[in-house]
Amino acid sequence: MHSHNYRLPQPFKDEVVVLIGNSASADDISRDIAGSAKEVHVASWSNPADTYIKQTGHTNLWMHSMIERVHEDGSVVFQNGKTVLGDAIMHCTGYKYHFPFLDTNGCVAVDDNRVGPLYKHIFPPALAPSLSFVGLPCKVGSSKIAIPVTFRKSEKQRNGGKICFWRVS
Repeated sequence: MHSHNYRLPQPFKDEVVVLIGNSASADDISRDIAGSAKEVHVASWSNPADTYIKQTGHTNLWMHSMIERVHEDGSVVFQNGKTVLGDAIMHCTGYKYHFPFLDTNGCVAVDDNRVGPLYKHIFPPALAPSLSFVGLPCKVGSSKIAIPVTFRKSEKQRNGGKICFWRVS
């Protein structure tokens, strides 16, 4: 399974889940799944080969070095020598930005998988404030913190200094 297809943690209840990757999607999904899965193991090539770290604040979430091999019985062997019997493996290996539905007349482009130009990583100068990329993942911090703050700032700018709260149900 690829992280693109992930929606809810409930299908992973009481399972041992192995995530491959260590960026925004792996971070978000691992913490989300940890609430219902038996164990969550995150494998990353960016971790040293001997990595085996339990994540602070979680009783069932571990960081590992990359996967060395996977056996037909579902056992996953990491470079650090640890082996787990996984119920599910999810690839959190990235994605490419693509906006075929958006006609910006060349004012916004995707180049080397970066969307731009964007003022404050949100507003395309030629189209602001009518178009905003609120919550567009970028490698500057946790999206769980950045998205609500960015949304309020965007709403405030579009509504003449007033923050309008609304709820989707």
